[in-house]
Amino acid sequence: MNEQRLVVIASPGLSTGFALAGVPVFEASDGVDAARQIERLVDEVNAGVIIIDEPLYRDLPEEVQRSLRRSALPVVIPVPGPDWTTESTAHEYIVEILRRAIGYRVKLQ
Repeated sequence: MNEQRLVVIASPGLSTGFALAGVPVFEASDGVDAARQIERLVDEVNAGVIIIDEPLYRDLPEEVQRSLRRSALPVVIPVPGPDWTTESTAHEYIVEILRRAIGYRVKLQ
């Protein structure tokens, strides 16, 4: 059995921070490039969890986003960049990941 890996797909401006944290980072310039990276990482690196820069995720082709939402693996987690003017939506991402993993929506307190 192959071990699933955690990887990051980020734009060139954000990739350095993730790399400094010791996580394998793959750069993408746009959504089409990110979609190619996701396919390659699942096939070649056995990526089970992919953290992706939120603007790249929003730029993924719609059919790729639909496919990722329907599949169990890889778990793709869009991560917003720093924005000091709005409230974080990380809670919503966690709830959605849990819903996918266990099959129903949970309420986090």
